[in-house]
Amino acid sequence: MAATVMAASPLIMMLAAWPLVAERPGIAHLAGAVIGLGGVCLMLLGGVGGISLPGVLASAAAVLVSSVGHVLAKRWNTGADGDTGAGVLASTAWQLTAGGLLLLPVAVAVEGAPPPMSPSALLAFCYVGLVATALAFAIWFAGLRRLPAGTVGLIGLLNPVTGVLLGTVVAGEVLTGRQLCGLALVLGAVALGRPPGRGGRASRGTAAGGGRARREGQVGAAQSSGQRTKRGKASRRG
Repeated sequence: MAATVMAASPLIMMLAAWPLVAERPGIAHLAGAVIGLGGVCLMLLGGVGGISLPGVLASAAAVLVSSVGHVLAKRWNTGADGDTGAGVLASTAWQLTAGGLLLLPVAVAVEGAPPPMSPSALLAFCYVGLVATALAFAIWFAGLRRLPAGTVGLIGLLNPVTGVLLGTVVAGEVLTGRQLCGLALVLGAVALGRPPGRGGRASRGTAAGGGRARREGQVGAAQSSGQRTKRGKASRRG
């Protein structure tokens, strides 16, 4: 259920990016967010377990805070008036460090000291900390710096898709028709979030530039012709 609630993150990011970084969400992005949310619901919902209201509220608060935080990080990394802003690596490192320091006393008070870990558990812990957290967030914020928040948010919908596919490969789970439909909807939603290509804009810009050059050439030729006509009249009068 928590993953389904987190699937609302792209829509929240788009709405938050409008006032915070002046990125107005397009129709395709909004449609992709709604379609992707529906696809995640098809993939993950349908179990017989009960729903915990405090858990749902906690998940909703987490997705709201994290989505707005992602957009704020984009604003800080990009800077004002298009300047470079803070570095992605430094910004990511400070965010993770501050979050870890805030969680440390709570974890000690609630969970106590960490248990002894075997070499395999320690290796898994290092993977989660370095690759799945530090590297993943650095790549995420680098993408936010260069792409619209709506595009990056829709890419985040691939998380539940990856989990479902890993379940089929690692745990031998069988995908149902409903899950396949949901997977197709999520992939279609991610495709809707693609940023517009630069080829069309470049060609239009080149054509416009060529048109301006031709007009300037015609104006210059007309001015030269007029100057020659005036000199000819002056010489005849002389």
